[in-house]
Amino acid sequence: MRIIAFLAVSILVLTVVLLVSLAVTAGARRRRHASQMSARWAVRHYAIPGRGHTVVGVTLTDADGRIHGEHVVARIPDDAQDWQGDFVVARQEAEERAFHLNSDRPPIEG
Repeated sequence: MRIIAFLAVSILVLTVVLLVSLAVTAGARRRRHASQMSARWAVRHYAIPGRGHTVVGVTLTDADGRIHGEHVVARIPDDAQDWQGDFVVARQEAEERAFHLNSDRPPIEG
């Protein structure tokens, strides 16, 4: 009789643990999905030390600053003859791309 009671309690405890872990996982998944849905495409540029170029692109960034995606528009060598002109053209293209990518995103609520 003790074995049956032990098995019943064990099954009950395992069921509770499973349900709690499912609830926690589902909550984390909902928060991550909401974070990605509220993210917006924005122009970003940066230089990687030692690489000798500047990267211009658009990144999908959420309100917490986490990056969920990136599209590189241009890599401009540091020694480019018309670096500033190339940078301005790449930045304009990135701004246009961010505008069009954001048109497919759900509207910002609040």
